[in-house]
Amino acid sequence: MSEAILDQGIDYNVTHNLANVYAWTIDFSMLQKNDKFKVIYKEKYINDTVYAGAEPIEAAYFEHNGRPIYAFAYENDSLKSLVDYFDDEANNLRRTFLRMPVEFGRLSSRYNLKRKIRYYGYKVRPHKGTDYAAAIGIPILATADGTVTESTRRGGNGKYVKIRHNETYSTQYLHMKKQNVKKGQFVRQGDVIGWVGMTGNTGGPHVCYRFWKNGRQVDPLKEELPQAEPLAEPLRPDYYAYIDPIKEQLDCIVYPEKIEEDDLLTLNELDGTK
Repeated sequence: MSEAILDQGIDYNVTHNLANVYAWTIDFSMLQKNDKFKVIYKEKYINDTVYAGAEPIEAAYFEHNGRPIYAFAYENDSLKSLVDYFDDEANNLRRTFLRMPVEFGRLSSRYNLKRKIRYYGYKVRPHKGTDYAAAIGIPILATADGTVTESTRRGGNGKYVKIRHNETYSTQYLHMKKQNVKKGQFVRQGDVIGWVGMTGNTGGPHVCYRFWKNGRQVDPLKEELPQAEPLAEPLRPDYYAYIDPIKEQLDCIVYPEKIEEDDLLTLNELDGTK
């Protein structure tokens, strides 16, 4: 939970919703201290006095590593009432795969085929996973739709789940405290498939995320993940007309003149303006 968000009196659900909006485009384990955001959402009150929660995010601006990323909620299929988030150029922010299998976690070890470990006499012991350190019990999410091919416990992997997404891609999630799915079950992107633990060979609580492409393990952080379709050309004029005043509203939000060091963006701390 973000202490910086709570310190500003912002509902935790806003943090959760913001993470979901940018889940495909921002790796929240790699946030920088100068990253910042603005967000527009409505708050609900009973009789204008009793707070009743925050509604979904209508629009947001996230500056990550100096790169500005706008997000506007837009219903692109009125018959199905489907709402997606698009940027200021009508590109869909959604990807086929989430960037990471936990909402917030620290990238603790990258995919490295030349890794050497002192304990083993500095012999090369390839690490074909990407580790995200997180507290025991944190939900582990399926990074894409697919069918569970394994949900078991084996050797150093501990308790794990493996998902086949299509003929090209599969993913695997190791060292779980407990699985939440069974073999043969179909899961949707973002479904909780288990919880962070320390089963198998591990020195601390984390999820080892393994990414398979054409039967070979690869580095997910170097993969160009497939992107969802942009907004259809016939819908773009109405979309641009819709987002213009909202974008102007976002651009007019002014950041605080001074941001204290403790409020800078770090792993689990976001600083921004609502």
